[in-house]
Amino acid sequence: MTKRIWIGSACLVAFGILLGVGIDRGWRQGLIPTASAQQGRNPLPTMESLPGEVAQLKALLPSNSHIMMDVQFHWTSLWFAGRSRNWELAKFYFDESRSHMIWLIRKSPVVRGQQDGKDVDIKGIFDGIDTSSLADVKSAIEKKDSLLFAAAYKTMLESCYSCHKSVGRPYLKPMIPRTPVQSVMNVDPNATWPQ
Repeated sequence: MTKRIWIGSACLVAFGILLGVGIDRGWRQGLIPTASAQQGRNPLPTMESLPGEVAQLKALLPSNSHIMMDVQFHWTSLWFAGRSRNWELAKFYFDESRSHMIWLIRKSPVVRGQQDGKDVDIKGIFDGIDTSSLADVKSAIEKKDSLLFAAAYKTMLESCYSCHKSVGRPYLKPMIPRTPVQSVMNVDPNATWPQ
């Protein structure tokens, strides 16, 4: 019985080796097309094609306002998660909000001011907010302190507004949300459904 298992295993290994060699030879001789050949593209860009490919990638990036709409969604959801004392969900929405802010900063560390046309270092603004009012919101969530959370959330909205004014958009005035964003997320930490 043991000898039969050993012979079967040896045959299986030999078959695998032969199959691997056959596939490798087929690729090398062009009998089996590669993924890049199937797509009709070179596997690596050339120096000539690089500017066009970079422009194509830049065209796929979302606008700053699109990224900030994601921040708005997560930040609004954060308010209701915190007010419901669902600290785990609040941490999730906080992390999502912050990661989208960082995404915006990576995409556009400097933006042109809308009113005066001067460049504004929003990375520098964010760095200051990240270690102050944004960090205070995170701390309130970690402490599971509703009063501290409400105060820190409000202060962070004031920080948001200072950034909006810096880039010449004083008409973008954030507020404490009155109604939750239409979402399928249940903010009740004691929810019994779904299981």
